[in-house]
Amino acid sequence: MSSPVKRLQNSFSKLSRTNRKIAKVVIDDPQLASESNIEELAKKTRTSTASVSRLVKTLGYNNYREFTLALAYTQLSPQNLPIFKDIDAKDSFSVIADKVFTGSQRALQDTRSGMNESDLARAVLRIINCKHLGFFGLGGSSIAALDGYHKFLRTSLNCSFYNDYDFQLMQAVRMNEDDCAIVISHSGKNRQTVKIAETLKKRKVTVIAITSYPDSPLAAHSDISFISSSDESNYRSEGMYALIAQMAIMDALFMMAAVRMGSAVEGTIRNVQNIIESTRS
Repeated sequence: MSSPVKRLQNSFSKLSRTNRKIAKVVIDDPQLASESNIEELAKKTRTSTASVSRLVKTLGYNNYREFTLALAYTQLSPQNLPIFKDIDAKDSFSVIADKVFTGSQRALQDTRSGMNESDLARAVLRIINCKHLGFFGLGGSSIAALDGYHKFLRTSLNCSFYNDYDFQLMQAVRMNEDDCAIVISHSGKNRQTVKIAETLKKRKVTVIAITSYPDSPLAAHSDISFISSSDESNYRSEGMYALIAQMAIMDALFMMAAVRMGSAVEGTIRNVQNIIESTRS
């Protein structure tokens, strides 16, 4: 199957004027296009999201996400390996595995060293005393948000998580000053995530941010922020190290909250464990 760029090049002369504007941007800078969401690409090409969506379906992709994944995959050809600055093409699989695991360990150590007792105490206090705990994260960060929701669902806290952006935004509007939100974004500048954070702040919700960039818009809109360290300059893999660090932060917050809640949460955890155990043969 040919790459998205090749398909666009082959069909360029047959495309409408609007589609040519989109195709030219993708062909000229496929990496930029692969890192843009559908709204950003529409803005860059001065077209509409509907036009972008129709074009990618014309090319044979089910949706825009599938198109950008295919586009990103073509950027991983051997000539582009320098983005993996720690990894040499001649490395054995064992050496590559060692480097990946070492990078993960370094990210966890750096993340832990940046967490202070005061911020942890403030975060846990807000979590255990809130009426509703919401988890927010899009794209890769939705994995960490879902993991946090899965953990805290085992406690007596009232929790929520929605994978869809519109649902998350609606949930944010429903929250108030008695609630707490954990908002996750690797870059901290995803426009949709920042919009959610802005909405939460307007509603006077306590916002706990987990991001890799302390100077990001998300961090600026948070009451408490934890920085998930990730050495992406050495090994760029869609924030993989950051995701591992984010999940470790989430696990730490869960354990601290559970310990502080004591007997109030013990019964719920046991009930959840028992019902899950009953489904296993």
